[in-house]
Amino acid sequence: MKFELNFRNNFGTDQELLEDIKRISEKLKQDKLTSREYDENGGQFSSGTVSRRFGGWNKALEKAGVGITVLSNISKDNLLQNLEEVWITLGRQPTSREMRQPLSNYSQRGYITTFGSWRKALVEFVEYINSASEPVEEHNSNETVDSDSQEPTYKHKTKRIPSERLKVQVLMRDGNKCRLCGVIVTGDNIHFDHITPWSKGGETVLENLQVLCAPHNLAKGDC
Repeated sequence: MKFELNFRNNFGTDQELLEDIKRISEKLKQDKLTSREYDENGGQFSSGTVSRRFGGWNKALEKAGVGITVLSNISKDNLLQNLEEVWITLGRQPTSREMRQPLSNYSQRGYITTFGSWRKALVEFVEYINSASEPVEEHNSNETVDSDSQEPTYKHKTKRIPSERLKVQVLMRDGNKCRLCGVIVTGDNIHFDHITPWSKGGETVLENLQVLCAPHNLAKGDC
């Protein structure tokens, strides 16, 4: 018996891709088709290739004249917030293959369907992260002196704990490495440190935050 390799063709014209969608739909004798059904029933191309070519699986179905199965009810905000949480957990940019449970609430397919490709999802995520500024509290950050301890106290413009969005901004800049020793840190071992300590008037802003490992953050003391 002669064995042959069966490589899936990842190219093809737009028309060939659309005709193949129709072929699988007719093969299954149904007027609606999911990307998984396409992949599992002999699609000549990958559903990922189809989604990238037409900017999403549902858009490809529309062009092929095949009914959309389930319109995504996941909002862009939910997908971006989920990606934010995954990024913080890993301490770095996640890969598309890592977007699965239990780490991620949504799979890479959801991102490809909504944004057109994983790359486009990442581009929009960076814009999302950089788009909003941190909330400023309604008081001044002037130095005052506690009459009992004679220690200066400060009224801050920002909250002490950085927001999830600000954490991602710090991680994008520093990566998952301690700024003092360069050791790689992930998950609960990532410490977000105030360069100028909070107790000495340091604000919770990107310029005053850095990634530290636990030993260096604890050694620094009051931050």
